[in-house]
Amino acid sequence: MNGISRLLVAGIFLVLVGCNQHIAPGNNSNSPFNKQLRELLDQKEYFRLETKLNILKDSIDNRQRLYFQAFVNNAFNRNEESIRDIDTLFKNYFSAITDSAKAALSLLQDDDYFKLYQYAKAAQSINTVLDNYVGVLDSEKISDIKNDLLIRNALQNIPPQEAIIRDSTVIHWKKDRIGLFEIPIKSKAKTYDCIFDTRANISSISQTYAAKLGLKMLDVSYEEGSGMTGIRFKTGLGIADSIYIGDILVRNVVFQVMPDSVLYLAPVKFSLNIIIGSPVIEALKEVHIYKDGRMLIPLIPLKKALHNFALDRLDPVISLKTDDDTLCFHLDMGASTTDLYYAYFEKYKSQILKEGIIKTIQIGGAGGIQKKDVYILPEFNVYLENKKITIDSVAVHTEKIYPGEKYYGNIGQDFAGKFNELILNFIDMYISAN
Repeated sequence: MNGISRLLVAGIFLVLVGCNQHIAPGNNSNSPFNKQLRELLDQKEYFRLETKLNILKDSIDNRQRLYFQAFVNNAFNRNEESIRDIDTLFKNYFSAITDSAKAALSLLQDDDYFKLYQYAKAAQSINTVLDNYVGVLDSEKISDIKNDLLIRNALQNIPPQEAIIRDSTVIHWKKDRIGLFEIPIKSKAKTYDCIFDTRANISSISQTYAAKLGLKMLDVSYEEGSGMTGIRFKTGLGIADSIYIGDILVRNVVFQVMPDSVLYLAPVKFSLNIIIGSPVIEALKEVHIYKDGRMLIPLIPLKKALHNFALDRLDPVISLKTDDDTLCFHLDMGASTTDLYYAYFEKYKSQILKEGIIKTIQIGGAGGIQKKDVYILPEFNVYLENKKITIDSVAVHTEKIYPGEKYYGNIGQDFAGKFNELILNFIDMYISAN
């Protein structure tokens, strides 16, 4: 359904990579090499950053190499390596690193630990920032960090999430009546249809369904928001001891538990009861989505040289060729349609004004739906592994949807549906299609 865009339910996890904008990781931070790398990092151009870092690795000092390598390793799901990079920096070069850089690195390490389900260590990383580096952060960022800390502290005694894959598993997906992608999960001998949402930074559930699944509720309440609408609301946390996706057992699954009203889309009279988000999807290691309604989770992921997939914190990012460039987009299986962001509007403004048609659309997710005026491009071309895909009637936003927006758009199911098979690989970090 055009107008129900995506559910982004964890803006709190997308914090503070922006605080590296004024970082000097080494004494020669004004060198042209360092400036190039900093600009790429500030723009979240992780693919170009990795390429440039490999080219310049013998031309920059070890502090700078470790600093930028930590962010690259984090982006490409090499969290243990990122942690080691940061530990080495702090051990060997602590006095030579600015407080801004220390804050950014500590927050990056928080994200590394969170993605490894080491919640107590994630909390320690945030406490390091709050105890030592609040002077280099603005009030909004400090508020976000404190909000994060509520979550980490609530989870610090929860065992790590664990996915037990003993064999390849096939399940069947479907689209619900508003066009969202759903998969079945089993809990306590009952089956539930759940939205499969790569851009939900944490799985989410309504209070009613949390009770049905028998979640263990944690004593925490924190502020949350829908990135597409900017609507803020209070939510809590619950733990599912186990759920099954086909024959795959996933233990200690963290859910945001939201009021039923927040997950109810009144204009279309539809409830988003359960959303399976990025931490569970990533734990499957590789997912094959077939156009005929099958989903395969293989026992052994396929190795491939392709490298076009990254994680901006827990947000999936795909690098795609367009007719004119290679650009980075969010990948959102929880969105029925593709949207192009303000950055794309600015880059191709004259073309959009010439070819686009102004239209009012609805966008929304957790917390409600809003109307926005956008330009509709009749078609938008992208290329995956040299396969040309034409997406019809793509909305282009003329203002930023959320602060700190860097990417060029949000790639939805209208892209994925063009292929007989779409492969998401979280080990070698690629997205492939047949």
